[in-house]
Amino acid sequence: MIIKVGETCKDEHVVTYRHIVKISYPVVLSMLAMNIMVFVDRTFVAQYNLTQFAAMMPAGFFAIAVANIFTGIIGYVSVLVAQYYGAGRYRDCAASMWQGIYLSLFFVLALFMLSPFLANTFQIMGHAGDLLQYEGEYFRLIILAECVQLFSIAFFSFYRGIGDTRTTMYVGIVTNIVNIVLDWLLVFGKYGLPEMGMLGSGMATIISCTIGLILYVLLLSKKKFEYQYNISKIYNFNRSLLNKLLKFGLFAGVQSFVDTGYFSLLLIIIGATGEFNLTCANIAFAIEAISILPVIGITTAVGIIAGQERGANRLENIAVVTKKGIMVGLCFILVIITVCSFSPGFLISFFNSEQKQENVLLINNTTILLLRLTSIWLVFDTIHLTIGSVLQSLGDTKFMMVIYAVVPFLFYVILPYVFCVVAQFPLVWLWITLLGYSVIMTILVTNRFLNGKWKSINVI
Repeated sequence: MIIKVGETCKDEHVVTYRHIVKISYPVVLSMLAMNIMVFVDRTFVAQYNLTQFAAMMPAGFFAIAVANIFTGIIGYVSVLVAQYYGAGRYRDCAASMWQGIYLSLFFVLALFMLSPFLANTFQIMGHAGDLLQYEGEYFRLIILAECVQLFSIAFFSFYRGIGDTRTTMYVGIVTNIVNIVLDWLLVFGKYGLPEMGMLGSGMATIISCTIGLILYVLLLSKKKFEYQYNISKIYNFNRSLLNKLLKFGLFAGVQSFVDTGYFSLLLIIIGATGEFNLTCANIAFAIEAISILPVIGITTAVGIIAGQERGANRLENIAVVTKKGIMVGLCFILVIITVCSFSPGFLISFFNSEQKQENVLLINNTTILLLRLTSIWLVFDTIHLTIGSVLQSLGDTKFMMVIYAVVPFLFYVILPYVFCVVAQFPLVWLWITLLGYSVIMTILVTNRFLNGKWKSINVI
């Protein structure tokens, strides 16, 4: 189903809550499916071996950070498609997708060349023993998965840009279910399969990503796509579209790289303080992922609508959709705050079943406070992520890149190193610092949106 902007109020093109929810709910459901997959994935490995679990997040996030500079560029296909769709230039939608596929071929080669050198980062940061070995192994597996994902993102961005979020939801749910089943089979060695632990989790990710890519390609053969977009005919290199994708997408890619890269460095810094701190932090961040990814789903949907409205030159609707998107996100966050306030121990229990009772108490005492602080910063994250998604969909990618390159470097690298490694403060001080980061980012992006600079940017 292709959802057209303003279909709920055709005459006046008013963006309603109903319209936002109609595009948002498939994105949110697919993100929830991903949440469940990530949660189960980490839970299985945590139950199998806590050292492997401690290695997963820094290694996984670092691999994703390395790939994100490339996936961020390819992901900007969705902005081009959304704006061309809003402008009624449907063939340019298909052409934009093909340029993303061609760039993916080049980026895969770059990842293969870089990954052997980057895998040594964990040793440089002082990690040792089994933790270092597991980090290197998992890093290489996730890099392979990200190579497959590059191509998936090009197709995924086409569906997302035209507002066909149901297709991405169906594919996301199927691939995540496959991932969960394969995790159970390969982590614990069920039905005669080898017991692989963390490596089994990585293999499951690669296989499920490949299945998702195949599904995206097969679904493009539907007649409606060929009729409206000429998918099989608009496949030539297009220098103009490639330049646009690189011009705006490069800033988005650098933003994704530094954002995830700083977070992976944060995990590496925490890991340098000891396995106990890294385990507590990993538990808190894993539970946060359950909360923040659906919010990202909502902000993504808001960005789609904002891009389509910009392409249709209905600038007055952009502030409306931004405000309403924030309200939808905050309603969801209220539920998360309630759960983190009244049932934090239950959430933590999924990750510490291997521990002795005295260790469980120590983990709970540290992590419960971290979770409650996390639920507070999620309020500010909802606001700045929504506005940031809109700014990016409007082409203000240079500003977004600059603030994501500067602000997180202070709050994710410099201050954590000073607090955790030099001063050896308790972990809660780091969480207070991260709360401050969310507040500052909210102020910066809100001011940028209100000053209206985005109105003068023309992507297409």
